[in-house]
Amino acid sequence: MSDGQSFQRFSAVTAIVSFFLIVVGGIALQPLYTNFGSEVFTEPDLMITVGVDGAKLLRWGMIVDMLGYYLLLLPVALFLWRWLESSNPNWIRFYTFCGLGYILIGAIGAAILAVVQPPLINAYTQASTEERENLALVFDTLWNVVYGGLWNILEVLLAGVWFLGIGLLMRGERRLFSIISIILGVSALLDSFGNILNLSALATTGLYIYLGLAPIWALWLGIDMLRKPVQIQTADNSEAQ
Repeated sequence: MSDGQSFQRFSAVTAIVSFFLIVVGGIALQPLYTNFGSEVFTEPDLMITVGVDGAKLLRWGMIVDMLGYYLLLLPVALFLWRWLESSNPNWIRFYTFCGLGYILIGAIGAAILAVVQPPLINAYTQASTEERENLALVFDTLWNVVYGGLWNILEVLLAGVWFLGIGLLMRGERRLFSIISIILGVSALLDSFGNILNLSALATTGLYIYLGLAPIWALWLGIDMLRKPVQIQTADNSEAQ
């Protein structure tokens, strides 16, 4: 098996695993939805009250998020770059750099939350009223840095450019998939611009479409790559699998 073929299969598998990891993560966090409602993930004042067990769930949820939504897409981004560069070298390079930025910034944000949130939540459960106010202030600041800045402005802006760009470049290769990718890209951009302009309804709509469609995008692409391997044109004009 050639290097190109093995990496293509590896990228396909990581894309599929990312989907199932996100699904498993959602199931694992179901107790938080049940006890606190879905608002727990959008309200820092509510999240800090989830208790010791909730802190453990959130830690694993952030680790799953780091892998599922972000790091497992790294091989995919590199493979798409290699696949599409022969006909659109400059555009695919630009889109891929945006995609790599999205993956790394998103993963960094998730890693920060996995490490910092649980200790703050645990401390809050045993703190006095005055101490709770200080802890809530720190928690809220962390929330604004990661959720408000890194994730829902910067990360999704880069993600929107990447997904949209990939969709545009793949219109002739995988038409249905390209439509999904374009919709995903637009939803991420809506989230980013909604937060930049303080339009919460726009940001929330874009965010929920992105969160639901991103794992489907990964699963679709992974299965497609396994079913219909891509013929990649090498520099010497020979085809490599």
